Amino acid sequence: MFLARRIGGALSRRRFRFDRALFITLVSGVGLLLLIGLVFSIAIGSRQITTNATGLHHADETLRAATVTRAQVGLAVHLATVDQAFGTYSGEAIEVSASEADTALVDMMTGFAKLEAVGLLGGEGLGLFVETFEQTAREILDFLMTPDIDAARLLAETLDTEFLTLVSQLEGVRDQLAVSVAVSDAFLGRIGDVARFLVAFLVPAAVIFVYRELLVRQQRQRELEGRLDSEKHLSRVREEFIANASHELRTPLTGITGLAMLLAEDPTLAESEAASELLDLIISESGDLARMIEDLLTTARLDAGALHYNFEDIEICEEVFEVVEPMTRSGAEISIHCDPGLVRADRLRVRQVLRNLLSNALKYGRSGIEVRGRVEGRTYVCSVSDDGPGMASGVADRLFQRFVHQGTAPSVTGSVGLGLSIVQALLQGMGGSITHARTEGKTIFAFRLPLALDLETHHPFLTHPAEEQSAAMASLSSDEELPTRYPAQKQG
Repeated sequence: MFLARRIGGALSRRRFRFDRALFITLVSGVGLLLLIGLVFSIAIGSRQITTNATGLHHADETLRAATVTRAQVGLAVHLATVDQAFGTYSGEAIEVSASEADTALVDMMTGFAKLEAVGLLGGEGLGLFVETFEQTAREILDFLMTPDIDAARLLAETLDTEFLTLVSQLEGVRDQLAVSVAVSDAFLGRIGDVARFLVAFLVPAAVIFVYRELLVRQQRQRELEGRLDSEKHLSRVREEFIANASHELRTPLTGITGLAMLLAEDPTLAESEAASELLDLIISESGDLARMIEDLLTTARLDAGALHYNFEDIEICEEVFEVVEPMTRSGAEISIHCDPGLVRADRLRVRQVLRNLLSNALKYGRSGIEVRGRVEGRTYVCSVSDDGPGMASGVADRLFQRFVHQGTAPSVTGSVGLGLSIVQALLQGMGGSITHARTEGKTIFAFRLPLALDLETHHPFLTHPAEEQSAAMASLSSDEELPTRYPAQKQG
């Protein structure tokens, strides 16, 4: 029970383990949203203050213009009444007052239009009062120009009443705008306090956090550099060990193979069937061991990035026969059906690919091992097929990985499980590829290599696609020698 609780607690701690990256992302996101909110709030508050302040200015201007209008109209009426009562003449002064009143009326209507444009009137009542006041003032000015002093004097009393109402309305609008400006200013003040607090708090916190992250990254970088140095040292030691071991193993192995071949040529031993079989077995097993050593050395060089390719134009059919010929001397039966083709590749690596594929086919195949080659477009396709039982589906998907096993047993008996992975790596290094298929009871490994650039000089007809080769070959005259040296044949 106690053990179960400890396991449960460990699982809970693992499940709710602090995620540093997620925390940093959330904090950064919240900070960014807060910053965006502050910026938008300041922008909206500033725009609101600007709008209200502009409206307040227009209201003051409208109120001033209305006051000037009322004063100038009243002065003009007073001067006209004095002239009527005492027989004096104030025509020029009356005209000046009328002109000033007319200008003030224009200013009043302009200010009112601006207030209406920004939508700060709060209703249609003010507009009615402004229009009524303007109409009355202009009627009084018209009566003074007639002149009809009595009518102007009567309307002047009405103008006073309308003026008081208009002033009351304009003062209400002005006071409301002043309150809005004060509220917006207070709102911006609070936002400014928050911004100052965030700057005073977050900036030092961000500096400390960034400094700490830099220290952590530097520590991690030092650790990674130490690990990298260790890996490089380990890789170098491993490569040296494998190279030395391969050299030490190759030397006696070459001697064993050479001695076995010499014994196989002895006519006295050739008469003994048992001795011949034992010598063939020694040669075959020595070849397998040599291939394993080469695979180990190639794998070490691949891991260390020290595998180099010596590219040249090679005749693929020649390489097939060079690889197949020693195998056939050991009793292997391999059919070859190769069209000529000049490829651009590393000769030694191509032979290693062929040896690995044929060795794999010999381990699993029976008597139906075939090597076929043909040109397809700008590539040469070479396939190695056998009639063995093939691989299980679970292993077939991982054939080109290292150390592939079937359950607890190696997938390739007598192998370290590197052959196919090395084949794929070598072909990719030479610009080629390999595929695996199981068709009509046969296991087929087909690899592609790019054709040489000067292919037209050596074999012009091979530049045609595979479907056009037969037509191209048929176009050659019967007296002309075909450029193929390797017809389909049986090696055995």
